[in-house]
Amino acid sequence: PASTTPFPKPLTLTITHHKGSLFAAPPNTVLIHACNVLGSWGAGIALAFRNSYPNAYKRYRAHCVSTHDPQTNPVPTGTCLLIPPCEGHNGAKNHWIACLFTSARYGKARDSPQQILDATGPAMRHLLRQLEEQRAKGKTVAGLRMCKINSGLFGVKWERTVEVLEGIEV
Repeated sequence: PASTTPFPKPLTLTITHHKGSLFAAPPNTVLIHACNVLGSWGAGIALAFRNSYPNAYKRYRAHCVSTHDPQTNPVPTGTCLLIPPCEGHNGAKNHWIACLFTSARYGKARDSPQQILDATGPAMRHLLRQLEEQRAKGKTVAGLRMCKINSGLFGVKWERTVEVLEGIEV
């Protein structure tokens, strides 16, 4: 008789909800937030990242405006910049910063919610590949934490972002 063993279900990313300060995460945690590709952390959670991690902001800004040119060669949406620990809250050097490029612009010129969602999955997959590379090099990554990405100033309903993220195979 033919076997009827079903194929195993692929493992997918799981979101666990917690309340508290993102910046109080344990050492070597990756702090994830959604960004524009123009090099601006000027409002919302991005501004909190800029205030708490000024050196990480400089790396992000250089990536957007020096490595890339916003006018002629912008950072592609759907990618991620992973910044190794270069500082932390109150001067402690302990958090990775992951910048998910989910919108080309910000403010009223931000991408549409669907464009942002379309960029979110690829950006998260890019982050996961980079984390595997870091682990292969012996780097310590204690865990992943993020705010409700896309739901603030980008104006995307959090539930829609969760659907995208929880559909990512790991």
